[in-house]
Amino acid sequence: MKTTIQFIFAFLTMGVCISGDCNAGHGKTTCITEDLLQMFIRVNRQSDIKPGRKERTAFLAFLKNNPVLSNNVIKFDDVETNIGHHYNPTTGVFTAPKNGLYILSSMIMAYGGTTFHYEWRKNDAVFSNGYTNKTSSGSQSQTFIVELKKGDRIYIKHRISSGEKLHGGRNSYFSGYLLQ
Repeated sequence: MKTTIQFIFAFLTMGVCISGDCNAGHGKTTCITEDLLQMFIRVNRQSDIKPGRKERTAFLAFLKNNPVLSNNVIKFDDVETNIGHHYNPTTGVFTAPKNGLYILSSMIMAYGGTTFHYEWRKNDAVFSNGYTNKTSSGSQSQTFIVELKKGDRIYIKHRISSGEKLHGGRNSYFSGYLLQ
């Protein structure tokens, strides 16, 4: 984009020739050139804020094994993406780095034709429940748009004390990103 703006700037400053008065007796060509130069400087300053410098947050973590859970936090330990490192695979918790609107998603697959009961938690309070059916590949996907404050903690927890099992091998995942 910088190259395009530079080309336009060069073209306009070389080809514009308008007669008349401008501030302090300068011709309009000079005024247009000065205005374009100021606009070019502003655009360059804004483009110096590169996308990589902006704080981005995104994560995608899969489940490696087929854990038997008993009312514990699900630790999605096969991390594919963790921009900003706000998801902790050791604890299974995503911590919001700043206030904003987040998209959070999961796909939970029960192991071997069993059921699996789980819940989404925000700061230890349940905000959604999930359940998979007793089928050979019983699964459930959920996606939420959630407003979070800096420091809010989100995680998925098994909600039954029995020995229900999750299907690992990258069949179950937890993901999220900062929308705005």
